[in-house]
Amino acid sequence: MNNFAAPSCPPNMVPHSVVRQYRVEKPLASTWWWLMQPETFTKGQVWPWRVEFIDTPMPDGSIATGFDVGTLNAHHGPFMNFCGVIADVTEGDEVCSRRLDYSYGAFAIGFRFIRPTALTVTCRAESDTATTVEMRVDSIVRPWLSGPWTLAQSVFWKGFGWVLRRSVPDTIPAK
Repeated sequence: MNNFAAPSCPPNMVPHSVVRQYRVEKPLASTWWWLMQPETFTKGQVWPWRVEFIDTPMPDGSIATGFDVGTLNAHHGPFMNFCGVIADVTEGDEVCSRRLDYSYGAFAIGFRFIRPTALTVTCRAESDTATTVEMRVDSIVRPWLSGPWTLAQSVFWKGFGWVLRRSVPDTIPAK
């Protein structure tokens, strides 16, 4: 269960969403497997930005790690701190998804300007050999930053799509 309450929208800000979809010519199972590996997001990071997964003790005595529900996560670097918790992971034969809820205090540029609230990844099987991956970033922004924030997200997610299409394996590697 998520310990963070969804941030409310201050009167001088507006809700904002960016959604990007990618078709990957790989099966759902291998696409989802690749997206559920923390190393997918932590290896090859461009300094000074970083993604961290923080092992988190759970009330039942277990430890949430990686993309387990309850794991703390932070994307941080100059002008950004997207800190939050893995709030939901759903795995099925046709659709898989996960949501990272960002906590109060998460920001881009500065807390007064852009406050990310959630990152949702959804994978849908289109066939036995093709998957659609949808990335959705929800934020609260100053109205005058809606356009520039959409543009910045478009540039970032274009690069992610390029890596996604080239990196997903044909099959899940053996352990």
